[in-house]
This record gives sequence, C-alpha cells and structure tokens, in this order.
Amino acid sequence: MMEVAEVVREPVQEERVQRVRELASDKFRDGPDWVTFYREVLGANGVIDGLFPGQELRAKFEKTAEFEEIQHMLAKLREKNRGQKLPDEATRVITVRLPKSLHEALRHEAHNHKTSMNKLCISKLLQVIDGELVPSDFERPDGEDVSERRRQVRAKASAAPVADQPASALPAPPPPLPIATAPMPSFVPSALTPHSPLPLATAPTAGAF
Repeated sequence: MMEVAEVVREPVQEERVQRVRELASDKFRDGPDWVTFYREVLGANGVIDGLFPGQELRAKFEKTAEFEEIQHMLAKLREKNRGQKLPDEATRVITVRLPKSLHEALRHEAHNHKTSMNKLCISKLLQVIDGELVPSDFERPDGEDVSERRRQVRAKASAAPVADQPASALPAPPPPLPIATAPMPSFVPSALTPHSPLPLATAPTAGAF
C-alpha cells in the first residue's frame, strides 16, 4: 500500500513543481521589482506557500532545480532594479548583535563583491539555510541535536547482527594455538601413521580503509 501511495504522490509533486516554475516565469517576464517578485512568489502566502504548504513540503521543494532557478530570477531582478525606487512597501529595521570578527568578515566580503553590507546581508537572508545549522534557543534533550538521518544510521548500525557489520567493527580473532606433534614409533604401520595436521583457518583481519 505504501508503494502505491508513493507512486500516486510523486506525479502530484512534479505537477506542483512545474506549476510554481510557470507562475514564477510569468511574473519574471512582466519585469517587476524584486520586492514584488519576492512577496508574490517566495514570501509568506506567496505562490510557493500556496502549492507547498507546511515546512516539510516547502523544504522538499527548496531542494529542486526549479527553486534554484527562481533564486536566479530574484538575483537578476535585484541587479536590474539597482538604483531604482522600490515600491511603497513598509520596511522594518532589525538590530543584530554579532562579534567584531564576524562584522569585519562581512565588511570585507561586501567590499570584495563591490556592494554594501546592507545588500550583502539581504542576499544572505534570501538564501535557504539548512535547519541543522541553526542553533535552537531552547535546551534540547540528549541526542536531539543530532539530525534524524544520523540517528537512523546509528540505530541501524547498533541493531545490525554481527555478521552484517564490517570486519573493522569485529574483534580480532585470537591467534591459533600451537599444536605439538611427536614422532610416532617406528613399529607403527604406515597405514596408521597420522597425516600432517592441517593449518587452522583464521579470519582475515581488516585492512586499511
């Protein structure tokens, strides 16, 4: 049943991705200012939010090539609108406390890009940030700071049987015990003479990886 659900859901996902791309391309061709484009496409209650509601769906869309294309559209509009008056949309001012070393790095980065620190910071804010790189303001229980993917890998590794684990994870086998062989008396018939002891098989040790 799960496989059938996945087959049904994927075409719907693809249709929504293409729909977002079409709507964004149409708005881009109209030549709006970048603030309007951002508000209507990427902003809250914009095109993307309408077709991909919720953090999980939006995060999945943000990994597509179509989303990267929309980011390039926004960057081109910002460059095109350079020096032009932006629409009468209310602005907000935030104060960010940051270390002096980070401030100096931003100042040098803005100089290298031949832009202002304000535009550089806006460019960084427009980019998607991996949730794992954003520290939480709340104390998390033990182990919650590890990503879900890493937790699953560790749980799978700990639950795997010994036979499925790599040789490097297994303890080294003990060395074989020496077998003492004494010469048989000369009167023992050759038919009863024991054969030479076979060498014991030892498990190969793990090599370099």
